[in-house]
Amino acid sequence: MTFLAASAVLLAACGGSPSASPDTTSRPSAGASTSTSRPVSSSDPPRAAVLAAYRAASQAFQQALATANPADPKLAETMVDPQLQSVRANLVADQAKGIVGKGAVTLHPKLRSLSGTKATVVDCAYSTSELVYESTGKPVPPVTPPENDGVRATLVQVGGTWKLSKQVVTEGKCAPGS
Repeated sequence: MTFLAASAVLLAACGGSPSASPDTTSRPSAGASTSTSRPVSSSDPPRAAVLAAYRAASQAFQQALATANPADPKLAETMVDPQLQSVRANLVADQAKGIVGKGAVTLHPKLRSLSGTKATVVDCAYSTSELVYESTGKPVPPVTPPENDGVRATLVQVGGTWKLSKQVVTEGKCAPGS
């Protein structure tokens, strides 16, 4: 698996270890809606805030994964439960196994819906990330090549700040740039 996680996506996760994946699954849960609320212009400040929060959560996950640090304060700044709890649990498992992440993720997020204090972002993230054993730098099997991963993220507004609350990643299942 190559993306978060991740995460985190947030997102994403890397290299094939399920322990680093932030709540990944192949399909959205039953009853998941794909409707959009309203068209959102590119100069819409709420849209920009949601997309910035999504990017910040992904960056926080990648930063925490690079050191397998479940206590990284950026995680709590950008995520809420259940995503935060899932990401931290996976990072604890990685830390115990001496696993860290390396590589990069390129995001292409689009706001799918925005209604009150809840937003949905979809992404086709290109990931070159992988999990490696920190002591040797060797990849954790199974190793996957760089790929585009479909992401469906739910963000919620908490105290005026958008945070990632749930993320579903479909590995290798999206068209580039979609």
